[in-house]
Amino acid sequence: MKSPNCSPWFVEQNEDHCSAFSLESSVFCSEEHLNKNPFNVFIINVGGSRFILSRETLLSHPETRLGKLAMSEQDSVLELCDDANFVDNEYFFDRSSQTFKYIINYYKTGRLHVNEELCAMSFLQEIEYWGIDELNIDICCRDKYYRRKEINEVLDIKRDTETVQNEEEDFSGVICEKLRQKLWVTMEKPDSSKLAKIFGILSVAFVLISIANMALFSLEYTILDPPLLNAVEYICITWFSAEYLLRFLCVKNKCKFLKSLVNIIDLIAVIPFYITMLVEQLYGGSTELENVGKVVQILRLMRSLRMLKLGRHSTGKLCTSHGNSPT
Repeated sequence: MKSPNCSPWFVEQNEDHCSAFSLESSVFCSEEHLNKNPFNVFIINVGGSRFILSRETLLSHPETRLGKLAMSEQDSVLELCDDANFVDNEYFFDRSSQTFKYIINYYKTGRLHVNEELCAMSFLQEIEYWGIDELNIDICCRDKYYRRKEINEVLDIKRDTETVQNEEEDFSGVICEKLRQKLWVTMEKPDSSKLAKIFGILSVAFVLISIANMALFSLEYTILDPPLLNAVEYICITWFSAEYLLRFLCVKNKCKFLKSLVNIIDLIAVIPFYITMLVEQLYGGSTELENVGKVVQILRLMRSLRMLKLGRHSTGKLCTSHGNSPT
């Protein structure tokens, strides 16, 4: 049987025995040392590779998974590892043995370096499993790690957005398929045609006019008559309502449409107006409801949420710019 290959990077010689090394076979480098202190040495089996670490080394970072393992009783050990052999004091983990070499280095030196062979998110998942915070990454690797992580996050968001858009743009098997698809593209993709661009400009214009009109309503003195302000409000609400209904009628999966954040914002932008009208119609001339005035004021204040509609258009422009940017 061949002897294990212990790299000097993993082996620390101290009083003629190895305090931390990897074993590729079932033969230990220092059985004498293990027999002397069987419970002061932990055999950590990670993905089939066996590493020997002293209790003192593990306790140097008690907040980590292995630090907690060194302090745990037998009945709670299996909460921290996948399996255990208490006779040999060996603990099994179904994780990457290559990444674990970086974990060992952290225990031995207190410095956490990044495995460049893994993507940033996979490396983050590994160190989080071992209970190590990414803030402990050494300064020599930190900038590069965070750049790679940011790129991965942007790509994940882009993939999720494209998946949602593909689901929303699926019009196969619906009534008036071509008409609904054309309307949807016009409303959702401003750069798809001149008509779509005009529609996008009008949408933003109505949002801005509505916000300005709402601000004029709140002023005690204004040069514009209230009937004119009310007429502008009715026109804006008619546009918002028609736009929301068109989107709802065009889309195939209406449940996902209703759960979408941007569509919830669109709905919130118009609901206070209709509730205000309903309250004024039911209780406007009645004395049964003492706080009608306060309720109406609150509902009118809720119209300020209409400003969130600008987020839909700014988000659309951002996605378009990313889509058109060179890779």
